[in-house]
Amino acid sequence: MEKGSAMQKEIRFDYSEGRYRLSVLALVTADGISVTLSGGEVPHVGGTALSVPRHRGNDGLTCDTWITPRPGHRDCEAAAVVSKIVCMETGQATACVSGIHIAQAHKSEIELLLDNCRQAAYLLSHKVKEIILIDSSLPLKGSPPVTETT
Repeated sequence: MEKGSAMQKEIRFDYSEGRYRLSVLALVTADGISVTLSGGEVPHVGGTALSVPRHRGNDGLTCDTWITPRPGHRDCEAAAVVSKIVCMETGQATACVSGIHIAQAHKSEIELLLDNCRQAAYLLSHKVKEIILIDSSLPLKGSPPVTETT
């Protein structure tokens, strides 16, 4: 799909449950993916991350990531985890806004939330790849051409 095309697909899902539940809302465009990741007990805007794919010679794909924390928040860590995974898995520029809060979280709970973020990012990447395959006449910018094998 060429830049400027009107292709946009929305993906929504929840991952996990209770105070560790994450809500994912993603907009897949012809030139990148925008993700909103919220959850815990108090969803909010706490930080952002932008990951852009970059080819590393013969070593394959890597990405550059920039983060913007909201003062007093650490949500950009979750945003960076999600944007990096989705970028690397799909080859698309990915922006993530994150806001996840649980009151008086213990270190183990923060680790669980970050693991949930990783798993949600892989699930989102899978769903994005399904969109690319279903709408193979409109591949995302930077995606390899989709070919069917028999």
